[in-house]
Amino acid sequence: MLVVKYIHIVSVSVTFALFFVRGLWVLRSYPSPQEQWVRYLPYVVDTILVASALAFLWEARHLGWPGQWFTVKLALIAVYAALGIVVLKFARGFGTKVLTWIAALLVFLFVTTIAVLHHPLGILSLF
Repeated sequence: MLVVKYIHIVSVSVTFALFFVRGLWVLRSYPSPQEQWVRYLPYVVDTILVASALAFLWEARHLGWPGQWFTVKLALIAVYAALGIVVLKFARGFGTKVLTWIAALLVFLFVTTIAVLHHPLGILSLF
């Protein structure tokens, strides 16, 4: 179970790094989306991320649903994914791209605090 956890943590880190860089590239109009590694690497990493999450849940199935924090985490992951799609595919104006990208990054970072603290308020639970 520890191996799956570390695979998940590493894939979360790589996903964040790739999204950060791809967001910068979208803002600077580089590189061409025709470069295949730019198009396919995020899918590979995200597949590993989801597979490790499912494996982790499968191994922990006897413990039951992790709790309210996990439900909030899943909902915010959906928000992050939607914002990511908007910034990488649909946003047209520079200001819209920047704001959507920053919002997605902040949601991602907040989700990580929820996961680490196992609390639905994440970092806000410390105040």
